[in-house]
Amino acid sequence: MRHCSIPLSLLALIGWANLGGEGRAIAADWSGWRGSDGTAVSHDRGFPLTWSRTENVAWTVDVPGKGASSPIVVAGRVILTSQTEDHGLHVLAFDAKTGKPLWDQVVANGNARAHSLHNMATPTAVASKDRIWVLFGTGDAACLNSSGKVLWHRALAPEYGAYKANHGYGSSPLLIGDRLYIAWMHQGPSVLLALDSSNGKTLWKADRNLGAREEANDSYSSPLAVREFGRTSVVLAGAEALNAYDPATGQERWVFKGIKVDHPYGRTIAGATAGENTIIAVASGFQNRGYTLAVGTGGSGDVTATHKRWTAQKFAPDCPTPVIDQGRVFLIRDDGMASCLDLKTGESFWQERLFSDNVKVSPVAAEGRIYFTSGQGNCVVVKSGPKLEILARNEWKEETLSTPAFSSGRIYLRTLNRLNCFGSVRPEK
Repeated sequence: MRHCSIPLSLLALIGWANLGGEGRAIAADWSGWRGSDGTAVSHDRGFPLTWSRTENVAWTVDVPGKGASSPIVVAGRVILTSQTEDHGLHVLAFDAKTGKPLWDQVVANGNARAHSLHNMATPTAVASKDRIWVLFGTGDAACLNSSGKVLWHRALAPEYGAYKANHGYGSSPLLIGDRLYIAWMHQGPSVLLALDSSNGKTLWKADRNLGAREEANDSYSSPLAVREFGRTSVVLAGAEALNAYDPATGQERWVFKGIKVDHPYGRTIAGATAGENTIIAVASGFQNRGYTLAVGTGGSGDVTATHKRWTAQKFAPDCPTPVIDQGRVFLIRDDGMASCLDLKTGESFWQERLFSDNVKVSPVAAEGRIYFTSGQGNCVVVKSGPKLEILARNEWKEETLSTPAFSSGRIYLRTLNRLNCFGSVRPEK
């Protein structure tokens, strides 16, 4: 098995694309959590603006079991994880054009503590052209080939301790080159791991016990690859801090410590996102008492006093991760209140309630639009601009916690028991 040997210094120059296995995720792919670069910004075109039960539905298919993991799309396949009633931990593949089930592989069997909203199939997979890496809330990590054969499997909980977070595991793995990064942050020994993607062996681990208060140690956010002036860093939010690590060694490059909240539920659920030399992080938005802040990239050491650009108090979500598009930050709180802020200053351009139902899904930017999806699978599409302009309201009315994948002019939405594809029936090749 041959693997990518591109050095990380070169990776920093060519961008944030996920590289691994024998192939590179192509531009149209959506190969990991919030896309191939983790920013939830699609650079494809041809996505539908409107859909309904009778319009722009390419296909829908039943999914065995349940899960909150988001779909990914790589090399013409949609990959999804699921947990069945017998606690089977499944990896599923579907044909991206037709929805035809291709294979269903059980990686492990198990269960652990989790909030009633979700289960062990919450982390989103990451893939290259011919390799798929998955992680489950039990701590089971695995690599499969494109036919569903398990190449390696590793149980993290016996090594690093059972996961002790109030709401269960939720962090998705990150792939950079030939390394897989996994965050294990909870009320116990917490680490950021770098694994060899070819065999699952640990290359390094960074301590994440940062002295936070009780539930503030719980983090459900995912590591993010951030390009910082010619170098790539792995950035991770949690335990009341934002940290950047050298992907090759795990050495901490910088830390921003100013992510504390004045209530006892300071857990980090929304992940960090990045764009235009700025990182956006969210201090727990539980009961709308958190805040959003902007941190400049490229620092060294403790940057708490030097790299904060702004703080915004009343816009922070608890679960949905913000998206940066065209110099603006788009957010949606769990109560359905959406906002648009200036990336440079934090100034509010607009704030509007888009949904009355609960929202856990992160927004996605595509074609000068922002797609906001509710917990009922309904989607409001707004223009990506400083003035609120609602372009479409789409009702689907199926429960979801998953962020949709955008690939080759189609939108893939995972709902409670189904995988749905919105777009033209015969998209251009």
